[in-house]
Amino acid sequence: MSLLSVSGLSFRYPSTVELFRDATFAIEADDCLAIVGGNGVGKSTLLRILAGELEPANGTLARRKGLRLAYVDQQGSAGAGTLFDSIFGARPQLARLRARLAATVRDAPCDYAEVVNEYDAAGGYAAEAQTERILSGLGFAPGEWEMAASQLSGGQRTRAGLARALHTEADLLLLDEPTNHLDIAAREWLEEQLAGRRGCVLVSHDRTLLRRAANRVLEIERGRVKRFEGGYDEYRAQRVLAERQAQENYTASERRKAAAEQAAERRSRLAAQVAAPPPGVRTSRDFYGRKAAKVARTARLLRERAGRGPAIAKPWEEQPIPILEFAGVRRSGDIALAISNLAKSYPGKPLFTGITVELERGARLAIAGPNGSGKTTLLRVLLGLEPADAGTVRFGARVVAGHYAQDAENLDRAATALEICGSDTLARTLLACLKVRPDRVDRPLAEASEGERAKVALVRLLVSQANLLVLDEPTNHLDIEAQEALEKTLAQYPGTIVFTSHDRSFVEAIAPEQVLQLDVPEPN
Repeated sequence: MSLLSVSGLSFRYPSTVELFRDATFAIEADDCLAIVGGNGVGKSTLLRILAGELEPANGTLARRKGLRLAYVDQQGSAGAGTLFDSIFGARPQLARLRARLAATVRDAPCDYAEVVNEYDAAGGYAAEAQTERILSGLGFAPGEWEMAASQLSGGQRTRAGLARALHTEADLLLLDEPTNHLDIAAREWLEEQLAGRRGCVLVSHDRTLLRRAANRVLEIERGRVKRFEGGYDEYRAQRVLAERQAQENYTASERRKAAAEQAAERRSRLAAQVAAPPPGVRTSRDFYGRKAAKVARTARLLRERAGRGPAIAKPWEEQPIPILEFAGVRRSGDIALAISNLAKSYPGKPLFTGITVELERGARLAIAGPNGSGKTTLLRVLLGLEPADAGTVRFGARVVAGHYAQDAENLDRAATALEICGSDTLARTLLACLKVRPDRVDRPLAEASEGERAKVALVRLLVSQANLLVLDEPTNHLDIEAQEALEKTLAQYPGTIVFTSHDRSFVEAIAPEQVLQLDVPEPN
C-alpha cells in the first residue's frame, strides 16, 4: 500500500486564485519525491496539506494506517532543553530512558548498572552517536551542542528542526527548503542522507540536491499537478520532449485547419464560377445552380470536418533571454580588482588572512566556504564597508562597484519595482527575464514575496551602470527558473563579478574555474 495517496485535490486561499486543482498522485515507500515549480504556485501549501496542517478545498487524502510522519517547514522548530537534548528528544522513548539514567546516577547509584544495560539494549548509546553525527553533518560545532534551544538564531533553529526530523523514525519525511542556511559541506552531507533513504517529499530550489536525491518529480505549473518518473534530470528531459511534442501537435493541427480552409475556399470560388452557364451555352440555369450547390456543399463539409477534431490549445511558450545591451556599463582598466595579503578578524574569532587575488576585467570570482568563514565580511571589506586588519584592496581605473546584499534588505517597501529600477526598456526587459510578473511591477514591494524583492534588487543593480558586481548569495529566495534566468543574464553582463554562493549549480555556471575557498580557522 502507498504511504500516502491523494485524489482530486484542489486548494485556494480566500480572496486568491486557485493554486492547483485535481491533483492525483501517490507516494510510495521507495519515493524521494521532489515538488518543483515557480514561486507562489503552491509547493509549500501542498506540503502542508500532506502534513495535515491545511485542509484542501476539494479532494481526498489517505494515509497508510500507522504512518509515522515528520514535517519541517522553513522556520524549523528547536524543541526544548539544550540543542543536543532537543535533537535526541525526537526519539521520545529513548529520551525518557536517558532522563531516567541521569536520575539514577543522581538518586540511586546502586541501580545504575541495570539502567545502563536497559538503555544500551534499547539503542540509547547508538542514538547518541547518531545525534552527534547529525549535528556535525548539519554544521553545528561541538561547542554549540549544549546551547539552550531557546537561544538559537533563526538559521540555527531551521537546521535544528531538520536535525530532529532526520533523527526520528518517521516513515515519511516532508521537507520544505531543507538546504536553507546550510553551507556547501552540510548540503553535501544532507544529499548523502536523503540519497540513502526513501519515504521523503522535498520542496527545494537547490538543483544539485534535486539531481542527487530525487527519484521522482511532482511539478506544479499553472494550476496543474503532474508526476514524472525518474530523477530531476530525467524530468527536465521529459518536460522538454513534452513541450516539443505539444508544439508539434499544435502546429500540425493548425496546418490541417489551414489546409482544409484553403480547400474549402477553393471550392467556394469554384461554386461561384459554375453557378452561371458559360457564354454561348443555351441550357437550363437550374443545372448549373444544382452543380454549384454541390460544390458549395463540399466546401461546407470541408470546413465542418476541420472543426470536428479535438481542440488543441496553443502550448505555453517560455520566452528566451533576449540579447541584452548593457550600454551604460563603461569599460574599466585591464585589472578590475587587486587584493593583496588581506586579513580580518574579530576579538576571539579570526576569519581570513593572506588573501591575494588579481581580477582582470570581465573575470568572475566565486567566494566559497562554510558558514562562519567570513564570506560576507570579505565582500564588505572589499567595498570599504568594514576595515581590513591588514592588506590592501585596489580598484582598477574607471571601476564602479555595485553591491547586492543578502535578502534585499535596503529596498523601499512602499515603492514599486518600476519606481526602484526605472521604467526604461532595459529595466522592464530584465524584470521580465527574472520572471517578475507584469501585474506585479506596479505594486508596492510590501505586497511582494521575498523572491520577488530579491529579483527587483538584482535588476536595480544591473541597471545601475556598475562595472563590478559584488553579489552576496544572489540566488537566495529565487525559484529554479529565476536562478537559470539570472545565470543567462549574467553571462551577457560585460563587467566583472565577485560573488558568494552556496548554490553549487550557480557557481558551476558562473565561475567554474575561479573559486576562492575560505575555511573556518581555529579560535584564538
